Amino acid sequence: MNAKVFNAIFSRNFISYFSSPTGYVFITVFVLLSSFAAFWPDEFWNANLANLDQLNIYMPAILLIFIPAITMSIWAEERRQGTDELLLTIPATDLDVVLGKFAAALAIYTVALLFSLVTNAIVLFSLGWPDLGLLFSTYLGYWMMGMAMLAVGMVASFLTSNLTVAFILGALFNAPFVGAQFASSFATSSEFVAFVKEWSFLGQFRDFGRGVLSLSSTAYFISIAAVMLYVCMVLIGRRHWAGGPAGNNLFTHYLVRSLSAFAMALGFNMAIRHVPAHYDVTQERISTLSPQTREVLADLDPKRPVKVDAYISPIVPDEYVETQLNLRSFLREFERLGNGKIKVAIHEVEPGTEEAVNAETTYGIKPRSVLGKERGVYRQQPLFLGVAFRSGLEKVVVPFLESYQAVEYELARSVRTVNQTKRKKIGLLFGTLRDDGQESLNEEGEDAAPPGMQRMVDELKRQYEVVVIKRPNQIEQDFSVLVAVQPSMLEPRVAEQLRNVIASGRKTVIFEDPYPQWFANIQATSAPKMNWRIDDWKSKNSPQEWQDMRANFAPESSINQIWELAGIDLKRKRSAFDLGGSGRNEPAIIW
Repeated sequence: MNAKVFNAIFSRNFISYFSSPTGYVFITVFVLLSSFAAFWPDEFWNANLANLDQLNIYMPAILLIFIPAITMSIWAEERRQGTDELLLTIPATDLDVVLGKFAAALAIYTVALLFSLVTNAIVLFSLGWPDLGLLFSTYLGYWMMGMAMLAVGMVASFLTSNLTVAFILGALFNAPFVGAQFASSFATSSEFVAFVKEWSFLGQFRDFGRGVLSLSSTAYFISIAAVMLYVCMVLIGRRHWAGGPAGNNLFTHYLVRSLSAFAMALGFNMAIRHVPAHYDVTQERISTLSPQTREVLADLDPKRPVKVDAYISPIVPDEYVETQLNLRSFLREFERLGNGKIKVAIHEVEPGTEEAVNAETTYGIKPRSVLGKERGVYRQQPLFLGVAFRSGLEKVVVPFLESYQAVEYELARSVRTVNQTKRKKIGLLFGTLRDDGQESLNEEGEDAAPPGMQRMVDELKRQYEVVVIKRPNQIEQDFSVLVAVQPSMLEPRVAEQLRNVIASGRKTVIFEDPYPQWFANIQATSAPKMNWRIDDWKSKNSPQEWQDMRANFAPESSINQIWELAGIDLKRKRSAFDLGGSGRNEPAIIW
């Protein structure tokens, strides 16, 4: 490459753009539009986060207007003024000309982007303390996206000598890459929509938008730019291959070469699509998975790929913003590090839509009515934050992710569970079980639990095969682990049976609440044991009436023998802390 020719062409195009008010007008409009898109939407203020998430959504559309304004004059203006022939007669190669003009266009765009960075950063720092790493990666993503769009726009400029036509063609040629993010508007297949969205400009930008510098996204934008620059060289060299009265037309030859370049770029990007080469530049490493999660993903069985469907509301209350961001971010990381063993489809769902109906009918995921704060006002609003995991016949559904739940843990646990060929079997023994073979006070149903305990069953079912023990003879079944909840309530014969199972070496976990304040039908460890007779319970079901039911109390069970096996001495009663703070000898929690 001739450096002198390159510098001359670069300087000429760069300076000419700023030699008229038009260039300054376009840059000013670009800065205004980017700031407007970043801070005007209500979602920015509702989220209460110092980032550019809203601008990320609108940036491809903004560039769809701004980029053609830069590229329309790159070659069309040369033809209009008749200087194209002079340019092609200088001692330079076609590569020198194309790279010089591309570098000038990229420099112009970089200047505009720097102005936008400064203005938006001033606003963010006036409102809070933005993550500098996230801000850097976001604007690097904008720069990479603009670079690819500039190369596409240059192809349009080489096709015409009319500036207006060049602007329109530049927008049209870039439109498919930008419009692919709206694939759900014209397609119904969820897999096809997810695939098209992934290969859109916004889909490939998402890594940069969450603070991750990834090889796949970087290669995507560079590949588009490289292929389009090659097409520009083919077009500028038309004088060599178009033929003449005595020449051969090589149009088919160069068409095949251009298509081959597209195929090579596509194959390369497909090959590195799941290569886990990326770096989290955020200050708190918010997109980095823990070593334990990475180990889980590495150990997944490739013969049992996991399909993940996430149903997420696009707008969430303040309390759930972090949960939504973490869910999106970690799902992308799971898919990337899964190396093809995990396929993720993220559905943005609004109540009453077809997607909402599919979520409920297929997985039982429904919107949760939550009290959220929006623009300083609290109101009830329906919210989707559910995830479904499938692998073969196995299925795990997390119907709703609460704001306090660890998103990474929930995802890792569910992925590992459905990927297993066989789940471990957990036996749940509740202290309300009777020794006469009749149903206990449990609710009706195969996996039903006592009031207030159903959540425990549902939680364990996400990871294990759960059997709620309904009759004493089930205690001796072959469980991976036997879980006994409040065994101090068991009647003597059932407690003795549990002791024998523990003494035999069976793995057993005991949950004992010494002071179950919030559950009306669960007794304290040191309380007299109630004889669970259904008729008496129906007639006296109020906790305040327990003192009137002493006639129905049974002798203390043999639970102390279980405590002895575990090495626990409950004879010494000591107060852990006094809930009332009175200082009196009234223990709140006893062990």
